[in-house]
Amino acid sequence: MRIMIRKLVVIALFLIGLSIFLYPTVMKFYHNYTMSRESEAMTEQFQVDSEDQRAAYNNFAHYNATLSRTEAISTPPVEVRKQQAGRTSENKEGVIATVDIPALDIHYPVYDKATPENLDLGVSRVDGTSYPVGGLSSNSVLAAHSYSPDHEWFTHIDKLEDGAIVIINNFKETLYYEVVAREIITPHEVDKLAIREGEDMITLLTCTVSGEDRVLVYAERTSPPAPEEVRKPVTSGIAAPTIEQDKHWLDDVKVVTGSSWMIAIALLLIALFMVLLKRRK
Repeated sequence: MRIMIRKLVVIALFLIGLSIFLYPTVMKFYHNYTMSRESEAMTEQFQVDSEDQRAAYNNFAHYNATLSRTEAISTPPVEVRKQQAGRTSENKEGVIATVDIPALDIHYPVYDKATPENLDLGVSRVDGTSYPVGGLSSNSVLAAHSYSPDHEWFTHIDKLEDGAIVIINNFKETLYYEVVAREIITPHEVDKLAIREGEDMITLLTCTVSGEDRVLVYAERTSPPAPEEVRKPVTSGIAAPTIEQDKHWLDDVKVVTGSSWMIAIALLLIALFMVLLKRRK
């Protein structure tokens, strides 16, 4: 009887450790799936030719037309999210578009202005940059956190290769952008977020693993690709190496586990499981 109880305790400890270790991955998958479904539902509500949407779109286009290259651009407070987000995407107010990145299998609503509150909800437009409605001499900078224990956000945008498609759904139409470059900058190099004369761009922005610098991924407007081309992996003939964020070899480990205390507890329980198993023998 005692052997049976000891065996059950060992199994229970192992399962608890495994559950703690897998929890961030499961939650991240759940939230990404939920947000993708929400974004798809929002997209279906766009482009319905309503008066409110037409007015909002026209306001966005007017703002872009009057936006100068020297406009003051705010430094978005993106960060490495070691804690779970305190809010969810249930608040649909302030959503101006959705962004779909098939290569990363993420689809998020886009909120207006990259405030701390909006960044807790997801992707947000950086104040002082264009609205995501397209047009020459426009650059809509979309920011999001990274390395959250329960959300994917923009953790892996540095891995987007040249040619990867970024899809923007706004109140009027669906726009397609193609990744052309990427770089790491300091938080104060806001000139890198400025409009480029004659170009129609989307710039994705997040922080590096350390949180000290910023990752930028530039995408230029392109014609709608064939459906089969949007979803399949990009295989460019030109080498386009991904950015090595701080050359940190624990990058993927941080993404999976999210918080160091979870690793410690999981490893402790697994170690205890191995000790008890050895003693039982």
